[in-house]
Amino acid sequence: MKFESFDPLQAKQVVSSDVATRSLKREISNILSSYVGWYDPFAELIQNSLDSVEERSQLEKGEYTPSIWVTINIQENYLIVTDNGVGLDETKFKSFLAPDFSFKSGKTRGHKGVGATYLAYGFNFMQICSKTEDFMAVGKMVDARKWLADENPSGNPQVKYDENGAIDPVFQDIDKGVSIYLKFDKYTHPKELGWIKADTADSWMKILSVKTGLGAFFNNQNINVVLSVINKNGKVETVNQKGIEYLWPQKIVRKAASFKQIELKRKELFDKGKDPYKLPSTLKDLDVFYEMWTTNELIDLLVISDEDELDVCNKFSPTVYFGYAYSLKVWNSFNESLNIRGNSKILYGGIQIAANNMPQGELIQIPLNRNIGRQNQVHMVIHFDNCSADLGRKGFQNEIVEFAKEISKRLIDGPLQKVKYCLKTNTGISPDLMREKEVEDWKEEMSVYEKEHPLQLISDHFFLPLRKISITSIPTREQDVIALFNQMVAGGVIRGVRIMSTNERLTYDGLYKIVIEEPAENHKYDEYINPLGVLKENVESISTLPFVSKPKILEYKFSLDGLIENIQDGSKNSNDIGLVIVWETGESYIGNYKITSLLDENNLSLRQYHGLTHIMTNLTTGQREMDLIVLSELIDFLNNPGETQQMQIEKYED
Repeated sequence: MKFESFDPLQAKQVVSSDVATRSLKREISNILSSYVGWYDPFAELIQNSLDSVEERSQLEKGEYTPSIWVTINIQENYLIVTDNGVGLDETKFKSFLAPDFSFKSGKTRGHKGVGATYLAYGFNFMQICSKTEDFMAVGKMVDARKWLADENPSGNPQVKYDENGAIDPVFQDIDKGVSIYLKFDKYTHPKELGWIKADTADSWMKILSVKTGLGAFFNNQNINVVLSVINKNGKVETVNQKGIEYLWPQKIVRKAASFKQIELKRKELFDKGKDPYKLPSTLKDLDVFYEMWTTNELIDLLVISDEDELDVCNKFSPTVYFGYAYSLKVWNSFNESLNIRGNSKILYGGIQIAANNMPQGELIQIPLNRNIGRQNQVHMVIHFDNCSADLGRKGFQNEIVEFAKEISKRLIDGPLQKVKYCLKTNTGISPDLMREKEVEDWKEEMSVYEKEHPLQLISDHFFLPLRKISITSIPTREQDVIALFNQMVAGGVIRGVRIMSTNERLTYDGLYKIVIEEPAENHKYDEYINPLGVLKENVESISTLPFVSKPKILEYKFSLDGLIENIQDGSKNSNDIGLVIVWETGESYIGNYKITSLLDENNLSLRQYHGLTHIMTNLTTGQREMDLIVLSELIDFLNNPGETQQMQIEKYED
């Protein structure tokens, strides 16, 4: 059957209005579902304004000062972004909110034609003001978000003339530009601008310089940004910033130096026959070292030869920035300084992908195979040309993401490792300022503590001839753990560990050896008289006694949480450590590590030497990371083996 040629894209205009409306609502709902980030409204409004003022800058070379004004009203829960860009003429004003309709090119920050649709239909009140040389309009859309959720709405939302005029008084003073007002409510995301807790203009400027186009990867010092914040009490704060640029980590610390500076000085010292590690004070004890490399510099630095990686370099011209912090304290201190909601992270370790000269999407974890704590010390920003994120700017094509991960990993394991020694040492030690009164208070406090938290371990098999431990109260700090452990070794509770030395100057606490010697019965497991022993067959598999291991590194901590933090901030390397003595395991290991309890009789075959209570394994690699002796659980086990074994199963297996 013959028919006239037709355009499939015209179907929406031909079918019945009900079918067309349902189809359109599905399309808009899909767009809104891709915008789930807390900062999406800010990012969309700001990127549109930046594109507009940069376009006008290209057209006009005179006295024009590109400017945007951002108003965050926490008290009344609204956001305004106004610019003095090119403005929207009548045609654009009436069409730019439609889905998949854009006047922008692929070189601008926004060009997919979905961001404006998200703003229009994601909120229940939006005011749009536009001014050009021959057109000016002030319109509003009301209850568009409710319309989208209503299965049987009466008519589509309309942009209507707003007789009240522009809400932002700045709009009256600009010759051209756009002002958009968004009201937040229980139907929007976010619901409350006060949720993040930031309530000062300075904090918001820093946040938006990481999360939106104000954080330009390639800075533009010509754009003027005025940011006003009205807090919940109605207090107004305003900051004026000249230029837009990403909030690089070296800008938030006291002392920083570039990788190229360090390498140049190292070469200079080497060429003069001097020790390249003896750098001047300006390049030592750094909070952060940092650098930015172009595509060609990156290829040369990492000797990139893989065809797929070279293809990414040729197609997308990646530019790589990194900031390597001496400790997670750098990120935590910065985030805390913003007075934002607890556990919120604005700057942190990971990979931030950027495109169209702005950060896009969430941080991606750097996939290190060893010493995984370093992945959180390094903040990478990698900018790709000629590419765009998906709807909502949440993700990029797989080849870009995998390239970013691989390059970040190789940089950290390679060239960055060479100059890591320039960072400040993370001792974690605070000065002791206790005066005499504090000492007396401490004595009294510990006397009360001893009565309320007695430590009891009485046995016919240990601590002869008294048969009871001399430590009188439950440990409260690392020094108590050291004393208790050494008491356990001296009392014969733990028989496989020999302490070689202690250390107060270097990174780790001490050295030990594993020694298994005659009589072998001292090391063999017996449920009643030697419950911390090694299975008979494991002992007898050793061909010659005594068995003496090579020296291994020993660490003491009150809680395993302290060591996990050291590993994460890079001050200690999990591959170096053989045995950790702790009072408790804490919870920081959860997610990255698995702990297997050897106090559970089902795992007895895994105990390799006397007294070992637990094994910690890396969940990502499956690698056995280190051995543990958890003293609180060891004592509970000796005092009450049945209940403790069940607790071990529930805690570590279930």
